[in-house]
Amino acid sequence: KLLNAWRDMRAAVARRAGGKAMPVIALVGGGETTGRSVSALNFALAAARDGARVLMIDADHQMHALSNKVSRPGKSEPSRLGWLSIGSKAAREIKTVNGISVLPAGEGDAGKATDAIRKAIAQARAAGGYDLVILDGPAMPLLAASRKLLDDTDALVAVLPTSLDINDSLEEILTALGRAERKLVGVVLDELTPAVEARQRGKQYA
Repeated sequence: KLLNAWRDMRAAVARRAGGKAMPVIALVGGGETTGRSVSALNFALAAARDGARVLMIDADHQMHALSNKVSRPGKSEPSRLGWLSIGSKAAREIKTVNGISVLPAGEGDAGKATDAIRKAIAQARAAGGYDLVILDGPAMPLLAASRKLLDDTDALVAVLPTSLDINDSLEEILTALGRAERKLVGVVLDELTPAVEARQRGKQYA
């Protein structure tokens, strides 16, 4: 059922993109980021399973939840790194065994991070190596730079934690999105408990 739900969302993204070669979709959510990152990964895995070439980009320059999952300095072989880079740092696309490429978050302020992500998307579109781009983030509350990034996306999916009131969470996201609300194509209920998130966050800083 979940796979079918992801497929339906991808079909909605494709329709909204109007035949664009490489649609861009962003997963957004208020509060904690672990559930959003897990949902983004699941979305990417489902698309890859259906044969899509997926580029995931960590668009949360503060928490780096996705980057922390895949980026382990010193463990990546240079030959496995792609050509997409964020800013002047050596943060490059990491190819995973699942057929998904992940571009970790760059350091620096929100404006520079956003410009680098937009540039990376433009490069990927020009090269034609991907069928879909999935952004993990940007984080709420939205900064001016994040809004600029959402302007470039074709569709949005809201991730709502079941540990909080779902209606309140959705209302909060819709208010934050403003005009971009019309790009919303689906909602994902995140059942990760705050306790799990706290434990994972604790490990991250250990």
